[in-house]
Amino acid sequence: MLTAVESKAALTLVTGKAVETTMSLLARASGSPEQQRALLLEATPDVVAYYSFGSSALAADFYDDERERQAAPRRFVAEPVILDRTEKLRRAVAWASEPLFTDTPTGVESRLAEVVQLETARPYRDTILTNRRRDPSAVGWQRVSSGGCKLCRMLADRGAVYTDSTARFATHGHCRCSAQPVFSSSDYGEEASAMQYMASRKRRSPAQQAALRNYLNTNYSDFPG
Repeated sequence: MLTAVESKAALTLVTGKAVETTMSLLARASGSPEQQRALLLEATPDVVAYYSFGSSALAADFYDDERERQAAPRRFVAEPVILDRTEKLRRAVAWASEPLFTDTPTGVESRLAEVVQLETARPYRDTILTNRRRDPSAVGWQRVSSGGCKLCRMLADRGAVYTDSTARFATHGHCRCSAQPVFSSSDYGEEASAMQYMASRKRRSPAQQAALRNYLNTNYSDFPG
């Protein structure tokens, strides 16, 4: 039975293998920029799909383990969740390929690694959050942070529990955070604050963005970002 930290570490291994496989494809790509981009557009979704099975299965197993560990009262079996993001992924790969069309085509590797890492990790988070909404014993989820930046540290602070079923799992480039379900049988932590919920939104007004930046700089000055 993996702990939340151990499961997050296993997810890092899965996403790392996905990035490694994609970098191998990129190293073997040849021909014109158009030909190299076409190869990446065709092959990258297949790589992400392959490793997404691993990340979603890892999350489903972890979810069931957490139900047992927290003695969730009602029976429920988690199912892996992989959403169809083919078109969004292809747009992201096209963005990652842009440096191929410049006189100094550097940066493709880092861009592509960012895309593949995030997209391979996404099914893990989607599996936790989707099953949390379906499970009658679940009350919310907590962020398991790597603590690498101001935003991630703030979103995970106080062991905050996100009980709103519409709460989004906010990410950034190369984000290595994961999620952990929380059940009614558990002595869980505090509800996420208004600032944590606001910071989780995909879109924020300029005023909200400024307030968030000021909050992060004031309270998490020891962290980068």
